[in-house]
Amino acid sequence: MARLQKVHVLGAGACALIGGVLLGGIGYLPFGPPGLVAGVVAGVALGALLGHRLSESADPRGDLGHFEQIYRRAEYYVEGMTWDDYAPAYGLALDAYARRQRDPELVAAELEADWPSLRGRSRLEWAQAYPAIQHAWRQLSERERAQER
Repeated sequence: MARLQKVHVLGAGACALIGGVLLGGIGYLPFGPPGLVAGVVAGVALGALLGHRLSESADPRGDLGHFEQIYRRAEYYVEGMTWDDYAPAYGLALDAYARRQRDPELVAAELEADWPSLRGRSRLEWAQAYPAIQHAWRQLSERERAQER
């Protein structure tokens, strides 16, 4: 399972709807309208949770998908750049973090040396890509520390 969550509105919403209908119907049969209400509430909550988890586990993007959803809101985002520009930077960060798990400052020169061959068609220069790498590294580190608690 990925470390960083993504938003799965369609999967969670569809399962919430199905769960509400199913549990609402089941609650209505023995308890009437109060059972309907309780069943719908419980079904929507359980369905949304299940839908999100199923969608998350089926998402082939892994942690990269988290950054695809948020990169345009980041303070380092360069206007006019697309996901194709940022994806290699985040990918480099995810790979480097998985291999080294050290502060990116300690391996910045190595990452910078890797950037020309890994950037593909990205229009980002190293100075523009590095903040995205630091951001990804920071989020992965924070998530890992939270899981250890």
